[in-house]
Amino acid sequence: MSGKRRRRKMETPYARITEIREVGTSGEANECLGSGFVLIKAVERRDTDAVGRQSSAIVYILGKLKGNGNEKPAQPQPAKQEPTDIMHGVPDVDPDVLENRPWRKYDNGDGEWTFVVNQDGSPVAELEPARDFLEALRAGEDLVVGGYKYRLRDKFLKRYPVNGPSA
Repeated sequence: MSGKRRRRKMETPYARITEIREVGTSGEANECLGSGFVLIKAVERRDTDAVGRQSSAIVYILGKLKGNGNEKPAQPQPAKQEPTDIMHGVPDVDPDVLENRPWRKYDNGDGEWTFVVNQDGSPVAELEPARDFLEALRAGEDLVVGGYKYRLRDKFLKRYPVNGPSA
């Protein structure tokens, strides 16, 4: 056969993306997902300030797909009420590091809390191995380790039983 073969043009995975958006919280990411965006990547952004202190946060990269007229619009996904599973892209932590903290029960018995900073505002040395975990919490996510859901607010690390009232 002496005929020419036509090569089919291969479409790259991102060829149908018309808009890219970067958001800093899971709530904003869920809003974008509900309006036709798809999650491209969740990454940890690390920054260093002028004094040399490092910080990190989780950033969500989303892309809006162009339609070809034959596709149905994306149906919004209901927001999850479950805490984020620590094994999916979030730094892991040795549960013993968290368990060995001096936890104080809330008066209502709903959960427990401990400090993440000393009286002078410096980080608690015992939590240094959990630094990446704490930074992920600082980004606003609630994370599960063992049977507890953890949350970080100001200088307090809080935990609640996964199947408890605040879970």
